[in-house]
Amino acid sequence: MREEITVTAQLIYDCPMDAALTEQSDMIHADLTRLLDADSTTGVACCGVSIQHIAPEAETYGTTEARQLAERQSDRIKDALQAVYDDTEDARSLLIYALCDLRHFADQNGLSFGLNDKAAHQLYRAERDSKTGGVAA
Repeated sequence: MREEITVTAQLIYDCPMDAALTEQSDMIHADLTRLLDADSTTGVACCGVSIQHIAPEAETYGTTEARQLAERQSDRIKDALQAVYDDTEDARSLLIYALCDLRHFADQNGLSFGLNDKAAHQLYRAERDSKTGGVAA
């Protein structure tokens, strides 16, 4: 599943120091155009990019449910688990490894895994029920 993302970026340019600001602006405009046409040359080059803001499709177009938060979080968790447990991409194995390590985490921090698992299950049910209008999915 894919979604459209709007990105606002800050481009940092290396320009000739002796050029006036309007000339530099024209060269930067030409270079941005060059990025779409690899054969042209302008005398300036983009030397850095920093992302200032990205917005998901929902924010860009004002729709509230392009993708549910739980789905996006689930994708992020899967990516993180695959990075930690790089010997498998199997979802079931990733879940088992993560639950095992969460039990170790609870032990190391003096927490009851069972009690916190029950609290997490209640939170999960509340989120699921609010998504489905109270009907179990």
